[in-house]
Amino acid sequence: MTDGEPGERRTLVLSAFPAEADAVLSHTLLDRQPVVRADGRHFYLGSIAGKKVIVAMTGIGMVNATETAEAAFGRFAGGSSIAIDAVLFSGVAGGAARVDIGDVAVPARWTLDGGATFRRADAGLLAAAQALSVELESVNHLRRNAPRVKLVDLKRRPRLVVGGDGSTFDNNNGQAFPCLPNGGGVFGCQPRSAPDRSLLHTGNFFRAAGPWLRKALVANLNIAWVADPSFDATDNETAAVQVVAEAHGVPFLAIRGISDGAGDPLRLPGFPLQFFFYKQLAADNAARVAAAFLQRLD
Repeated sequence: MTDGEPGERRTLVLSAFPAEADAVLSHTLLDRQPVVRADGRHFYLGSIAGKKVIVAMTGIGMVNATETAEAAFGRFAGGSSIAIDAVLFSGVAGGAARVDIGDVAVPARWTLDGGATFRRADAGLLAAAQALSVELESVNHLRRNAPRVKLVDLKRRPRLVVGGDGSTFDNNNGQAFPCLPNGGGVFGCQPRSAPDRSLLHTGNFFRAAGPWLRKALVANLNIAWVADPSFDATDNETAAVQVVAEAHGVPFLAIRGISDGAGDPLRLPGFPLQFFFYKQLAADNAARVAAAFLQRLD
């Protein structure tokens, strides 16, 4: 299988779980031979709004995010005909500070230690995001593909909020979170629209399940119901990927749709109930901004 044209440069677009990755893939025109495998991970070659991309699902959590980003740079470097020219994360997050459910946050900086220190997003990519005008979806659906079952209308137009702070934390005690074979839109091991989707694909389940159950289950159950008001976006992957991108000298930006926090017309309890209810809307809006961003970037 060929990687692409010699000297080709592509943007690496990462998402954590299937619903997020499917939202990105819905904007992706796949190459004729789109699948590249490296270190047990699947990368999909294509283009979004004319910009050549590599799309991949990391899996949930900092360890999975770090390992997938490192695998991408290991595969698309050196002797590869493809080089990564930027890294973009498109996914969902808990929101507080200036954002509501359905909004999309593009923080200017991210922290791994609760705000003690920060890493800044790439200034050029952030400036491109600040120039965007994107009409975001206000109706939350059960799934993005047909039949689309309407769950609720926010009765307001969600906003794109560029700037501010984001926070990434590890609630898996340093362990990789195991995907579940055929585990659906959150816990599954592959995007449901992946060109090589297989019911037999087990991802990291057999490698990660045992250590996670022994060392991380209790820590993972320590759920924070309310987002930290110090941050526009709070998640489990972004800043970990940012560290890898910076180590390789590649610009980085994260786009996060808000799945839980303020602005819920149903007034559901916070995470995880709001997350499971609004994750599709948040993922779709993040991917919509990512596509608009890539069109401008190109």
